[in-house]
Amino acid sequence: MAEKIILDNGLRIVCEPMPHLHSVATGLWVNSGSAAEPEQLAGVSHFLEHMLFKGTAKRGAAEISRVMDGVGGVLNAFTGKEQTCFYTRCLDEHFELGLELLADMCLNSLLDGEQFDREKQVIVEEINMYEDSPDEVAGDLFARTLWPEHSYGRSVAGSLSSVGALGRDAMYDYWRMAYTPAQAVLAVAGNIEPRQVVEQARRYLGGFSGGAGAASLNAPRQQGGQAYIYKDIEQTHICLGLGGVAVDDADYFPLYVLVNALGGGASARLFQEVREKRGLAYSAYCFLDSYKLSGAVCAYAATQPQQAEELARVMAGQFADVAEHGLSGEELERSKNQLKGSLLLGAENPVTVMGKLGRFLCSLDELYSLEHTVAQLAAVSSDDIRRVTARLFVPGQLALAQVGPREAELDAKELF
Repeated sequence: MAEKIILDNGLRIVCEPMPHLHSVATGLWVNSGSAAEPEQLAGVSHFLEHMLFKGTAKRGAAEISRVMDGVGGVLNAFTGKEQTCFYTRCLDEHFELGLELLADMCLNSLLDGEQFDREKQVIVEEINMYEDSPDEVAGDLFARTLWPEHSYGRSVAGSLSSVGALGRDAMYDYWRMAYTPAQAVLAVAGNIEPRQVVEQARRYLGGFSGGAGAASLNAPRQQGGQAYIYKDIEQTHICLGLGGVAVDDADYFPLYVLVNALGGGASARLFQEVREKRGLAYSAYCFLDSYKLSGAVCAYAATQPQQAEELARVMAGQFADVAEHGLSGEELERSKNQLKGSLLLGAENPVTVMGKLGRFLCSLDELYSLEHTVAQLAAVSSDDIRRVTARLFVPGQLALAQVGPREAELDAKELF
């Protein structure tokens, strides 16, 4: 069972001992993501994530890269809409080294001006790389269509214009405002004892200081509608879906089960209907995104432009069918068992465990045991599914995003 401890400076620590392992995963999480950024600083959280690898007073960029490589470990990071996470995985004997490295990067980085200018070009190329990935473009377009007036609709990486206009001093000010112990979580999972984690956290993170962090957000207003971006490519990529629920919503687990039944694998409705029965696409799936204030249900597939209209109608038809009929008893049980198996298998990976601990403590300031999650899934009933579909799968609210050489002439409001 995970233990939660709070240091005197307000930093929350959570540790899940996994004594059967030889490794430990350590993540320093910060409530800093694209959703909390001022519009004029769009992309700063992601850019800052890159910059914290570029040197401290103690280590240059090359040395930072060598520390974990030198002991056979991993050092990485990612930025989302609500959090940034820096993490290591290494042998348990190197836990202190990994934690000291994370603390040095996140607290003592130089944000060197020359490195800043060079890394800005790297970010520009990363955005260009995304632009060459139509599935990524479709996903971002779907978010903008669903949340056109809210920061949840922005790309995590920002835009070429926002990144181009960003200055080093503005990034430094944002770093000092956002990276504070009150907005951070140290999550650790593996062959380690909580007392060891607390002892080393006091040593390397006890001097972490700062205020309350960024201002809280208002909940977004979700909208339906449609959008299209032209790309001279072979397929039309389609994302369509509806508003979902926040991560602490009472309907989160029923929706989780429902979305998995719709598109969580090769036996799910979308894959069977789109690929196996009709041959319209190589891949078709559905996923659930849930954040502090809102969420989304999104289905994705890609096909030849002349088949895009049929594909969108088939995908939307699965939303309509589940809204009218719910799930069969067999579908419900299969989805719950699939999710249970995935959770239990993930619980054998310390990085997965660390990620769940860090995200939930950052988002909710709560910890949920694996047993609690499994019990919540097992308790989902057909009545729960009907309640969720009545609440969320509402005709006329569909958001549709298309990326490709030709736009299918569709009215999103009439699809479902």
